[in-house]
Amino acid sequence: MGGNTAQPNTGGLKAEEIRTEVRKYVADNFLLGAQRATLEDSTPLITGGLIDSIGMIGLVAFLEDRFDVEFMPREVDVHSLDTVERIEEAIRKKVAGRDSGAIPSNEQQIR
Repeated sequence: MGGNTAQPNTGGLKAEEIRTEVRKYVADNFLLGAQRATLEDSTPLITGGLIDSIGMIGLVAFLEDRFDVEFMPREVDVHSLDTVERIEEAIRKKVAGRDSGAIPSNEQQIR
């Protein structure tokens, strides 16, 4: 059983824990003052102008490092990263795929 400690992957992390970490990262790196209090899971981060293309690079680096996942270049877009909800969904799908050992046939690793 043991205590709940932060780990570099999401093994055992719940959706709300992922969202909390993403909200904290966005608030600490992109929001000032009153904006911090208005960040909700459905707040548009990219289309709302809070995060620009350079900011997306930092966000993806954080997500990859914190949750031990890898984003392919085509996955770094508004569709998967525009809200905390979408980010959390993308992370959970990546972790589920990683933990099952399955890599979808259309996602070849490029290094």
